[in-house]
Amino acid sequence: MARKALRAAAGLALLASAPLNVTSAADDVPVSDELRQRSAEILTILSGGGDPATTFAPSFRKAVPDAQMQALIASLQRQLGTATGIESLTPIGEREATLRLTFAKGTARAWIALSPQAPGQVTGLRVTGIMPTDIAGLASLDDVAAAFAAAPGKAGFLVQDLEEDSPAAALRGERPLAIGSAFKLVILAELVREIDNGLREWSDTITLGGRELPAGGFRAMPPGTQVSLRLLAEEMIRVSDNSATDVLLTELGRTRIEAMQARIGFAHGARNIPFLSTMEAFKLKGVEGGALGRRYLAQDTEGRRAMLVGDVANMPGRAVGDLFADGRPVMIERLEWFASPADLARAMRWFKGRKDSVNGQEALRILALNPGPAASLAGEVSYAGFKGGSEPGVLNMTVLLEDRAGRWMVVTASLNNPRAGVDEARFHALLTRALELAIKD
Repeated sequence: MARKALRAAAGLALLASAPLNVTSAADDVPVSDELRQRSAEILTILSGGGDPATTFAPSFRKAVPDAQMQALIASLQRQLGTATGIESLTPIGEREATLRLTFAKGTARAWIALSPQAPGQVTGLRVTGIMPTDIAGLASLDDVAAAFAAAPGKAGFLVQDLEEDSPAAALRGERPLAIGSAFKLVILAELVREIDNGLREWSDTITLGGRELPAGGFRAMPPGTQVSLRLLAEEMIRVSDNSATDVLLTELGRTRIEAMQARIGFAHGARNIPFLSTMEAFKLKGVEGGALGRRYLAQDTEGRRAMLVGDVANMPGRAVGDLFADGRPVMIERLEWFASPADLARAMRWFKGRKDSVNGQEALRILALNPGPAASLAGEVSYAGFKGGSEPGVLNMTVLLEDRAGRWMVVTASLNNPRAGVDEARFHALLTRALELAIKD
């Protein structure tokens, strides 16, 4: 957990003497003495002093060695310049808190967690919401929409209160764009539908049969290994595991997943027929420099289906070669998975609409396993679910939120650039700023 938590940090540098404003996520959550003490120690360490062995638990230091911590600190300084202090500390509980950090060229958020065992050392540190000054200064959702519009390529953006008919902000809300792995929301929805209808159970198992799979945790498992639908769904969402995705797609059936698009509100689902697996997409883009994909695109729907079960299925995965190694987009305008921002908002509305059922609650739990950019809102929202997707030239982030007042909303953005890669750091910062503004609106 610590290694993953710090991966987004890219570095820290704080002033131990910086002023500290203490607020609370709830009136009955005080700032514990331990949180005050460890926060002060972290400030000292992150400014180059202190004793990591005193402050951090052994498990943390094993996951994040001192050399790695120093590299992360230096990296963040390159992005945001010198730290100028801590703006606030918000306790989530007796042993957790969020901090807002200020830098010469922007801001960032941090989360810390302490061990319940004495001496209460730090077991978790995560830095998220890294935001340059120009983005931090955006005052409205419309300002964020304008910033997305100014990015190279084609952008779509939408913020939707799920109790309202019209979006709070939108940029080309109904224009379909490539969304990368966000297509996995459709597979999860079809799984939920089948479980709702009594066709399956979360605990049902699939026996892996040795078929070729893309990269992921299930590819190396030996034939005969049994894995549950729940585990496959969890890994498909939590780490966007492509091998789990393809196992589920095969088990549930391509045509059922295609039909599920309309049920969850994809108005542009026809563009995803046939609905590709990840391995199929990689082969179409990578084999013979994309020649296989160009032949596929020249076919009508039935011809494409025939190719998928014929030429594409029979092509070994190793023929894909070094696809994406040069970071250049590959046929993203025609050979991808597509949805508009409004499609994705309607899909998240579908999941939210099942929150009072057992299976709906399980789906929402799975969506929350990786809160993505909403991790920076720890303690400020009651729920955060996330799915995104990316490949060179494609980036999507879609977040389902429930704020502390019980208001549900979706914040989603996509950016496609067929000529160059997307500036992921800036996109992430813009989406994070939209989340901040959405919950304060």
